[in-house]
Amino acid sequence: KKTYEEVMECYDKALEIKPDCVEAWNNKGKALCETKRYEEAVESYEKALEIKPDCVEAWNNKGNALCETKRYEEAVESYEKALEIKPDCVEAWNNKGNALCETKR
Repeated sequence: KKTYEEVMECYDKALEIKPDCVEAWNNKGKALCETKRYEEAVESYEKALEIKPDCVEAWNNKGNALCETKRYEEAVESYEKALEIKPDCVEAWNNKGNALCETKR
């Protein structure tokens, strides 16, 4: 079983070779979330979105990381960006609903 340090090294190596690799930035964000490094994950998703502003998965994942840090309003904005790009994105609709529930507590 690989450790997340090894996983991160792989994404970092990929980004060293190809700094504009959206998939590597997005996957690095997911790995950072798995290790509860949510702020760094948000930064990683933002890098992906600088390269590809219409990346639905990165907008959705950024929203998830923001929810983990209780930044629900910002998360809702991320989900809305995902939905502007892909109005039938079930995950973004579901996650937006969850984030909205949290803002009402």
